[in-house]
Amino acid sequence: AGHAGVQVAVSLRQEGFSGRIALVNDEPWLPYQRPPLSKAFLLGKIDAAAMQFRSEAFYGEQQIELVAGRGAAIDRQNKRLLLASGDALDYDHLVLATGAHNRPLNLPGAELAGVFGVKTRLDAETIAPLLKTAKRAVVIGAGFIGLEFAAVAAAEGAAVEVLELGERPMARAVSPQMSALFCAAHESWGVHFN
Repeated sequence: AGHAGVQVAVSLRQEGFSGRIALVNDEPWLPYQRPPLSKAFLLGKIDAAAMQFRSEAFYGEQQIELVAGRGAAIDRQNKRLLLASGDALDYDHLVLATGAHNRPLNLPGAELAGVFGVKTRLDAETIAPLLKTAKRAVVIGAGFIGLEFAAVAAAEGAAVEVLELGERPMARAVSPQMSALFCAAHESWGVHFN
């Protein structure tokens, strides 16, 4: 029920598909955009409703069924998606739009209080009030989300240290010149890189 899944469902209806469309969502709220989680939503500049792709009424009007659950297995022979709850959905066509997941932090202490990932609305809702009083923040990973969080934490007054395994921030996504620009901007906001 992320961006790709919602867009597939909407596009199918827009292109005239009249069959059943079931959108599996493993979170308890309507499908929403994730990019604002590490920026505007985290800062409280927008609320959860502003992140929703569409209203609840839209899904009803378009006959897009929102199924609460998580896919657990695919029975390809019988064309069934098995959900973690034990329920199953029959399908003619199955679109896998599972999105990305945070890489697990494989370090001692990763399970301690005060260690967070930023992937879901619940993550951002948990972190947001803590940022108001945080004195220090350590960010592991200098990709887009890590740098967005670092900028927000610095704007909220925290001393921010960014740890990056690669040779430079966002090395897999941008040129060395763009990486240097992002690094300089963050450093001007008081963010330190290691």
